[in-house]
Amino acid sequence: MEVIKEYISYIKNKKRLSENTVSSYCIDVKKYVEYLCRKNIKLNDVVENDIIGYLIELEKSNVSVATVSRMISSIKSFHDYLFLNHTCNMNPAKNIKKPKIEKNDLDILTEEEIESLLSFPKLTTPKLIRDKAIFEMLYGTGIKVSELVEMDISDIDLEIDYIYCNSCKNQRVIPLSDITKIYLEKYIKEARPKLAINDENALFVSSLGQRFTRQGLWKIIKKYARLANIDKNINPSMLRHSFAIHLLNEGANIAVVSKILGNANLSSLQCYLNHINKNIRKEMKEKHPRK
Repeated sequence: MEVIKEYISYIKNKKRLSENTVSSYCIDVKKYVEYLCRKNIKLNDVVENDIIGYLIELEKSNVSVATVSRMISSIKSFHDYLFLNHTCNMNPAKNIKKPKIEKNDLDILTEEEIESLLSFPKLTTPKLIRDKAIFEMLYGTGIKVSELVEMDISDIDLEIDYIYCNSCKNQRVIPLSDITKIYLEKYIKEARPKLAINDENALFVSSLGQRFTRQGLWKIIKKYARLANIDKNINPSMLRHSFAIHLLNEGANIAVVSKILGNANLSSLQCYLNHINKNIRKEMKEKHPRK
């Protein structure tokens, strides 16, 4: 449908949602519209009960609470667009509430597991140097895989030891640790010139010499997790969470860590706080001016 194409263009170019969110919303909205078509319900005739009927159908198919919650976000966003652009006369999704999702503990790696994951063999090839730099960047800065994929070579400033993360919602400047800088510099000077095609701006490039995809980086992370014999379902977010928790356990200020991550979500901060060891929790309670 043309209206879906226009909506996707809107959230991508006007709302500037992340590539991952746009992709999820696109899939969700298409499924929702297919449901309406099966029920012979036109978009302008949708009422709240129609949406609830769809959500009930989802629940009957045993989808997770998290999936239902995301689907509601997608539907609400879609109907917001339809209403604001006068495609529909009312917004039937405005009062739909998302189900509460129980917050599970964050999955993180221990410092020993990080050491094992980052213990590469001798860096004898451009690809090995690149892969080592990727892991050092992810764990050393806490950036998301999507942010790493989008990063250009011009976003790196090795003179002042900073990287510029130009995520659409959380633009920020992140300092580089000494170790991260060493391997990033080695990659940029020794490996990247042998891997990248001449006009490629991406910081990290695939074997084809072009910008990595998220899926490509995902495969690399899985590959080295297997080689390290780590018995955990490692994913890119795990490195980001491990970076945050390990910093906090060493006494880093949570406001500083949050700023580095570009994380303004209070529930996420609470998850990090739950991982701080008891000694730091005790110190915070004892030294807070309003005990």
